[in-house]
Amino acid sequence: MVKKIVKAILKYPILFLNRIYTFFYYRTKDKKDEYLVDSMMDGKKILVLAPHVDDETIGLGGTLFKHKKNHSSMVLLYLTDGSGSTSSLPEEEVIRIRKEEGEGIKNLYGFDRLYFLDEKDGQLSSDKEELIKNLVEILKKENPDIIYTPFLIDGHKDHVETTKSLIKALEKWDSEFENIYMYEVNCPIDPIIVNCISPMDEALYNDKNKVYDTFSSQWAMDFTVFSLLDRRKKMFLNKEYGAEIFVKANLESAKGILKSLDEVGFAPEQFRQLSSEYTLVLSFKQGRKLKSLYNKEVKKVLDMEEARN
Repeated sequence: MVKKIVKAILKYPILFLNRIYTFFYYRTKDKKDEYLVDSMMDGKKILVLAPHVDDETIGLGGTLFKHKKNHSSMVLLYLTDGSGSTSSLPEEEVIRIRKEEGEGIKNLYGFDRLYFLDEKDGQLSSDKEELIKNLVEILKKENPDIIYTPFLIDGHKDHVETTKSLIKALEKWDSEFENIYMYEVNCPIDPIIVNCISPMDEALYNDKNKVYDTFSSQWAMDFTVFSLLDRRKKMFLNKEYGAEIFVKANLESAKGILKSLDEVGFAPEQFRQLSSEYTLVLSFKQGRKLKSLYNKEVKKVLDMEEARN
């Protein structure tokens, strides 16, 4: 009861602080001089890896609507069973509801196929051979030319393990794969390592925000915080109404990023996850020195790849 009262008192000051903080953060942070803009729209066969139902919308909902309009062939893969969602319902019921939400997402974005791998929520592991085998089989079957997956610096273990699993699977399927687009979920990506932008006009931005209504089971999540960040990301290009950001890499550079992060001791639990307006500033500031170190390592790898090309 006391916690609810305190949150009610602090709500509007926090909303105001977040808008000021994020405005100056995205305005003043170092950025690249040039970006790939909508480069992923050249892809005709799209595979989206989402650790949990809703990650795909947080990270790239607007971009998925673009692919739908572009008549891309799209496949969605959920890796975990959703059982870790905050709920008073029995675990089996939570899993059922989350799968229903996933089916709704398939229809909203126009995915051709939907896979559920049903790994235990919160326990996803790239060391699991059966998981890698399943991913390889899906890659062989779907033969994508664009793959979306969470960025390797993230505050949730499942998000990081998703992309580590993809890297292992790609090594077995296509060691020269070129088009990996790593998206932001609940750990803001430093602007200096963003190399690809997907702008959104106001109509597209609003369409994306309507999709959040699908996730009725996620009552503990405040999706408006992600909408705020989408608006701020327009500052990358200083046009349109909002944007989604990506770190584009080929398999070799993704492996290089992973190796560099492992060498300097990256771990997801070092950071605060972004889940609401109340955690926004903490998600940017917690572990700031470590983030700076990790981002420098990522930038080195991306710069070397850019120099080779």
